[in-house]
Amino acid sequence: MKRITFLVRAFLAAVIICVAVFAAALALRFPRWEYCAVFILMGLTLAIVLFFTTRKKLMTAKAIMDSAVICIQPAVVCGRPEAYKEEEELSENFGIYVSCFGILLGTKIIRFNQDGIWLKTVEIGQDYISFGYGARGEELHIIRLLYSRPGEDALARIIENFRKETGVVPVIAD
Repeated sequence: MKRITFLVRAFLAAVIICVAVFAAALALRFPRWEYCAVFILMGLTLAIVLFFTTRKKLMTAKAIMDSAVICIQPAVVCGRPEAYKEEEELSENFGIYVSCFGILLGTKIIRFNQDGIWLKTVEIGQDYISFGYGARGEELHIIRLLYSRPGEDALARIIENFRKETGVVPVIAD
């Protein structure tokens, strides 16, 4: 999430810099400023496109995190060996968030139940949870996450959330 936010800010800064340089080129009109203006406009266009696509990705990631049904903390990266004992000193905490319309794996987003991609199967095993998704009539994509099965109450809540939100009833595998 931090990386996506950083990219949004970086592309916004690139847009602002390109606009400022283009305005300076227009105001100063140095020799052959037209050629530079063309390249500046190309860079500005690229920066704007990257800004909006990354911003859309950030909004999707926030929506997945806000409506997460399952949160998994598979890895913690620490800067120093002593940091294993103190949570305040963690350098980065990678989380996997699963909601009824997508999965956020660090900076990668797997979307379903939107744009023609549908969640088709959910299987909960003893030490994993598996999701099958894809477009209608196309090959099924499966992602399997390591996940120890929660207690009966939490499991019933997870099953009910997926059934109510997506219409898919998770299968419990033994």
